[in-house]
Amino acid sequence: MTPVAENLRELLEARDIDGFLTALEDYCQQHSFEPVVTALTQRVFPPLLRTALQEKCVPPTSLVRLYRMVRSGKLLLVEDDLLAAINLLINDAVRKVEPATVTPVQPLITGEDVRPKAVRWSPPSAPSGQRLAATEMKRIAVVSAFTFGVWAAVDAFDFRRNACASQQEREFLCAVRQFFPSLQAYPNMPVKNFIDIDKLEAIVPARVRQYAWLAQVDVLLCTADEDPVAGIELDSVHHDTEEAAERDELKNLLFKLAGLPLVRIRADDEKAVRAEDFYDLLMAESKTLDAIRPRRLRPRRTHDFLVPAELATRTAPANMAR
Repeated sequence: MTPVAENLRELLEARDIDGFLTALEDYCQQHSFEPVVTALTQRVFPPLLRTALQEKCVPPTSLVRLYRMVRSGKLLLVEDDLLAAINLLINDAVRKVEPATVTPVQPLITGEDVRPKAVRWSPPSAPSGQRLAATEMKRIAVVSAFTFGVWAAVDAFDFRRNACASQQEREFLCAVRQFFPSLQAYPNMPVKNFIDIDKLEAIVPARVRQYAWLAQVDVLLCTADEDPVAGIELDSVHHDTEEAAERDELKNLLFKLAGLPLVRIRADDEKAVRAEDFYDLLMAESKTLDAIRPRRLRPRRTHDFLVPAELATRTAPANMAR
């Protein structure tokens, strides 16, 4: 999914109808439709719009923008109830937003407008005066959409996401796993999954605990028994703001209280997205990272294998007899 399509999805998740329409209008001017965007406009957007219209929370500016996009073909709406609802509200919205525009405006075409009308006709007659059988004709329109790339049609309607939010994160995770082959590396792991936040109640203020419930670490290193060993953060220019710096300090504090090291990696070239580049960055921090390797690598298990309980019961008397 491209960053533009990801932004459209996030706007729909936030139920920001106006923001979605504005972003979609810009998208239509600069891009050709990709399957993911088609799925968003045809499967996700209509039910959200229906709810917004029923709750009367669509502002007049958004309604006018929606009407213009449907009229111009930038947005395809096929649900008759949505088209009818827009037709009922559009004239009042236009008067508020564009007082100079003459109303009523031309309504959007619904299914009722294109249904075939009953027509009376007489079948042709043969020279002998006998009427001939009429052949029924139907008009069929085939519309196809094409795009470049290798994809399956089912992918356009798949709402699953990769555990890594971007290709850069996937490459970074690959480099970390190569650098720590004996450890498990998990991406975007919530802090609450490996730090007991409830126990911090007497140590940190409520603001820190609230942040801890929502925070996550880019990569969490664990032993084979899923015991946390350390966290790794991939920093960028997005961490240079005061707000981001404050969040970073809170995350550093949480890891310090949990007794876990938190290593921050930052590339000099923000465009470097290859695993090889990230591996070189990890090698540059090898002294710090090598100190992580021997920590808590002994597994929790105190047995080498498991045996069925019935077998252990049967063999117990024999062992006791010895």
